[in-house]
Parts: sequence; structure tokens; C-alpha cells
Amino acid sequence: MTGATGQFGRALVDAKIPVGMVLRLQGRAAAPPAWASRFEWASVDFADGRGITEAVKGVDAIIHAASDPRRADAVDVEGTRRLLAAASSQRVAHLLFISIVGIDRIPHPFYRRKLAAEQVVAAGGVPWSILRLTQFHSFVAALIARSARAPLFIPLPKRFRFQNVDLSDAAARTLRAIADGPGGRLPDYGGPDVLTLGEAAETWRRVRGVRKAIVNVPMFGKRAAAFRAGLNTAPAGERGVVTFGEWLARREADRRAGTLRA
Repeated sequence: MTGATGQFGRALVDAKIPVGMVLRLQGRAAAPPAWASRFEWASVDFADGRGITEAVKGVDAIIHAASDPRRADAVDVEGTRRLLAAASSQRVAHLLFISIVGIDRIPHPFYRRKLAAEQVVAAGGVPWSILRLTQFHSFVAALIARSARAPLFIPLPKRFRFQNVDLSDAAARTLRAIADGPGGRLPDYGGPDVLTLGEAAETWRRVRGVRKAIVNVPMFGKRAAAFRAGLNTAPAGERGVVTFGEWLARREADRRAGTLRA
């Protein structure tokens, strides 16, 4: 699995791994972090191709979740191209690419690179699946928390829509996709609810016990219009079960108990 040291990678490691599945995790470091020491480890840099061929030797299937918005051309596009070439040479039976809902409808430079990476996967000669996920609960919570640092009120584009999903739900869906085998473009996968950012912020404020008022900040342009229209949601796709409120409550309980993991 590529991108193992990110939030999604950690969620996959924590998921219920099917009996008989052996995980080989990929990261840029020479040695695995302590939490990954019980798994196989491959040191790979997708920006320059270091270690890719060695990492895919003896692999049956690849979950490709590595991404870097700051170096998307080098990592997401060209790195994926290098991975496909290595996987093809090693006759890997299935490559599952983790992508983002709405990348073909929202004008964003990073999304254009993710769409280009999807095209590389589809044309790469390795049996493939593409699973697009909506934003994670942690992403939306971070947006709100950052805005809540402002004095007096919480400034947000309240009409933006999200269908944010729990990491554990997304990880479980990913493992099912690997078990199912190559399936091409899979149904989009999101959280159980479509919420405006204003509604999500009200839930965040209630759970965290914050009294600041939420104030709408108007945003203009095609990208803002796309988020207001919910083009990043998957109303006709598959849905997880953990709501944003449930996720926040669990996080808050862990925070108060001093057991919250970064």
C-alpha cells in the first residue's frame, strides 16, 4: 500500500485486515515508524522513482494512496506512471487507485492532476479499479477549527456542501474493493449525510462547547460555485455509516481522556 504514513494509510492499518492478507507499506523514510514495525516496509520516493521496482516485487495487488498536493505533477501523475510501469513488469494482478469525488467537475489545479493520474491508471496495462472518496471528517473539522481561531466569531463559506466520510468507513470499503478484484471505475463513496459547512460548523460548535457565532464569508468564482453546488458530494454513490457528529463526539471524548491520537 502506497501512502501508508498518511491518515488514510493509518486507517487501513487499523482496519480489519482479511485473514491471509499480508500488507507491505510504503513510505519515504528508510525505516518504518514504530506503529508499522509489524508489517513489511518499502522505502519509495515517487517524485524520483527511488525504490518503486523493489517495492512491487512479489505483490499481488496495490492500494495506491500516495499523494502530494505540493508536488502533484511529480508524485501524483509521474509517480503513478512509474508505479504502473513497475507493476506491469511484475505482472501485478490489481491496482486500486484512491481518488477524490468531483475532480472532473471542480476547477482546481490539484484535482486536474488527480484526474490525469486516473487516466494514467486506466491506460497503464495493469488490471485496475478507481475508488473516489469524498473529503474525510478530519478535513472538514480542520477547516472549522482553523476558522475558529479568529477573534469573536467563526468566519466560513457556510453554503459550501460536503459529504465527509469517516476514515474507518473508507478503509473498510477499500479493503472490500481489493477483495473484489479489478472493477474499473467504482461507485463514488461518501459519508452518510450531505451537510453545508454552516451545518457542520454548528455541530462542531455544539460538541466542542464553543460559543462564537458562525458568520458567512461569501466566496466567488467557479470553484466556490462548485462547492456550493455540492459537486464534491456523491448523492448517488455508496455511503458510510459514521456521521460527522458521531465522529466529533468520539474525538472529543478521546481529547478529554487524553487518548486522542494525532
